[in-house]
Amino acid sequence: MIAVKLSQLSVKQLDLPKMSSPSPPMSMTLVKSFKLSSGPLSVAKHGDMTFFGLSDGRIMQLNNRTDAQSIFAGMGKGIRISGIHIDNSEIYILSEENGQVNVYDLNLRRHVRSWKHHSSRGYYNQLRVLNDKVIIPSRTFPALTMYSLQGKLLKEITVPGMTNDYKALAVYGDDSVILSDCGSDRVSRINVESGEVMWASKHVQGPEGIVCYKDGFVLVTNSDKDTRIWILDINTGESQGYKRFLEP
Repeated sequence: MIAVKLSQLSVKQLDLPKMSSPSPPMSMTLVKSFKLSSGPLSVAKHGDMTFFGLSDGRIMQLNNRTDAQSIFAGMGKGIRISGIHIDNSEIYILSEENGQVNVYDLNLRRHVRSWKHHSSRGYYNQLRVLNDKVIIPSRTFPALTMYSLQGKLLKEITVPGMTNDYKALAVYGDDSVILSDCGSDRVSRINVESGEVMWASKHVQGPEGIVCYKDGFVLVTNSDKDTRIWILDINTGESQGYKRFLEP
């Protein structure tokens, strides 16, 4: 199961043909729909829990079995949570207004460290952890910024044509990320070691949320009112068609 559009928080189930090799989803059916107290900007799943970063500065956790909601942490009034990622029982949280990265121990619910992303313009930004690197798109120049898990700046990879508009990130394998850039209408796969743009797709107009699926595809939502779930081949970026996002 995946959450395919954060603003709606409708969880969809994908029905697949029974084949040994990865196949694109054939259909989507509604599993559940629920409300949160504030608009969600980011989401991460860990075990039986799903965590949402909200526009009011709180991290909400949802028990996937009981649908019970509770507050995990709060970053302060007026702070929007634009990016969260869970890695090895730690939750990494990116705040929009100040670019602060806060890390909490997920089990002890305790703050363990923090640092500031040097690109302070962090609106509608995200972060992801890949192996031992925390990756955050820069909002002041076209690059991906990489930190150690302790917050040390490691390097930046220039991404030609990258804008300062809405970004979404997904990790794939051990050495690449998928980046959607709403401002350039482009979805790209980038090798984080060499900086090589492995492919760039212009099939989706206004790409927003993305997720890697079944080790063979990238699912992409778009910002148009007629929201669709676009399916891209993860190795080539070629379009495999789309499915419509059906409201409850």
